[in-house]
Amino acid sequence: MPAKATNRIDVHHHFLPPGYAEVLQKQPDPSGWESPKWDLNISNGFMAAQGIKTVIFSVSAPGVSFMTPSQGVQVARECNQYGAHLRDSDPSRFGFFAMVPDPSHDMEAALSEIRYSFEVLQADGVCLLTRYGEHNLYLGHKEYLPLWQELSSRKAVVFVHPNHPADTQLVNPALPSPVVDYTHETTRFALDMITSNMLATHPNCKIILSHAGGTIPWIALRAASAIPGLLDHHNMSPKTSAQIMSELKGFYFDLALGSSDLTLPFMIKFAGVGNLLFGSDFPYPTMETMELFTENLNEYQGEMSEEDAFAVNRGNAEELFPRLKHN
Repeated sequence: MPAKATNRIDVHHHFLPPGYAEVLQKQPDPSGWESPKWDLNISNGFMAAQGIKTVIFSVSAPGVSFMTPSQGVQVARECNQYGAHLRDSDPSRFGFFAMVPDPSHDMEAALSEIRYSFEVLQADGVCLLTRYGEHNLYLGHKEYLPLWQELSSRKAVVFVHPNHPADTQLVNPALPSPVVDYTHETTRFALDMITSNMLATHPNCKIILSHAGGTIPWIALRAASAIPGLLDHHNMSPKTSAQIMSELKGFYFDLALGSSDLTLPFMIKFAGVGNLLFGSDFPYPTMETMELFTENLNEYQGEMSEEDAFAVNRGNAEELFPRLKHN
């Protein structure tokens, strides 16, 4: 039985930089989820308890998409500089995905921040939301072509986090968007990227999907069998079912809130061990919830080889972030 991991890389670990947290106090998260408290000491304590050696910080949804364009540009820059500061304080423990100003508001501002984050701040990758703006446009839409051209040219690691749907009316108060809608938002993003051919035409991006891919693994064959006829009917780029399944399985999948005893074996069968990454979603779920999913992973490692357990906990992430090898 593999020993409990002590050197995990957490690719789905959020932070709330001071300026961002201050804005959220005045403008609540439109998803209906209450924003948690965060500071570095809380992250450090969670890392120690869960066997995490390194985290890649990211700002969760709603990002800056609910702010005015000018405020969003300013806050994104502040968050990225804060992430770089934390990374520089201990590069073996901390990294960060750069935040992007809302590209539906100002594409050039988004591209400028990407260039600054990579060229000046040396970000580990970029965090994008599944959709931006008031309209029902996901990142496979042609208006986001410049974004993917920039990221593909840099062979960027792109961490995609679900955003709330365009319709934010809740079914009831106990079902804010993160509980159910976020899983569907990830699925819509992935299938939009495939059916629009945006994914296939920008193959250099290494895309991480949150929360074990949302509902993708469970409906993949259903979608892949229906979509070829729909593409043909609408005169879109043709794809076979096999091509669609291959593209779906080509994503990376973090296991944040997705490492149940039922999900883990299915994810390994669907995506393969080599495409799975440890993630916690800290600090948004309750501590009990995060501990439950990590403990499930700890227990399931008893059914994995040491090599596979290492790959999921750390090795696959090292391939995405080579600077963390041998740390």
